[in-house]
Amino acid sequence: MKYVFILIIMAALQAGCSEDKVVTTVDLYFMQVTETRIKLASETRDFDGPQPGLVPVIETWLQGPQSLMLSRVVPENVRLLNGFIQNSTAYLDFSSEITRAVMGGEWEAVLVQAIVLTASQVQGVESVQIMVEGEIVESLAGHMLINRPIKIDI
Repeated sequence: MKYVFILIIMAALQAGCSEDKVVTTVDLYFMQVTETRIKLASETRDFDGPQPGLVPVIETWLQGPQSLMLSRVVPENVRLLNGFIQNSTAYLDFSSEITRAVMGGEWEAVLVQAIVLTASQVQGVESVQIMVEGEIVESLAGHMLINRPIKIDI
C-alpha cells in the first residue's frame, strides 16, 4: 500500500510539471467589407505544436473569424472533404456548397485568395489546388480559373 501511495504522489508531481508548450501563430484570411469594396484581411490564431497541419488550419478557417471586423468568406455549411499535400501542392477538396458562396467577381477573388493564403501558412505548401466534391473544377463562380494549382505569390 505504501508503494501505491508513493506512485500516486509521483504521478501527481509529474502532471504538475509541464514542459514548455510550443505554440505556432498562423494567419487565417477572411474578408473585410467596407463601404466601397470587399477586401482580404487576416486574423492570427494559435495552434499547439511546432507546425500545424493543413487540415486543422483549413478547418479552423472554415469556422470563421473571431473578430467582428471580419466576415466569413464561405457559408457555415461548407465542409472540407479532404486535404493533403503532394509535391508541395496543397489539394483542398470542399463540399459543393462552396460554389454557392460567391456573390460576384470581387467576392470570388477574395475567396480564392483567402483559401490560397491560408493554406500557404502550412509548411511545405507552394501552390494550392482547389477542388469541389473530389473534382478539379474550372471555376467556383465563373470569374476565376482554378483548374490548375495556384502558385503562392507573396
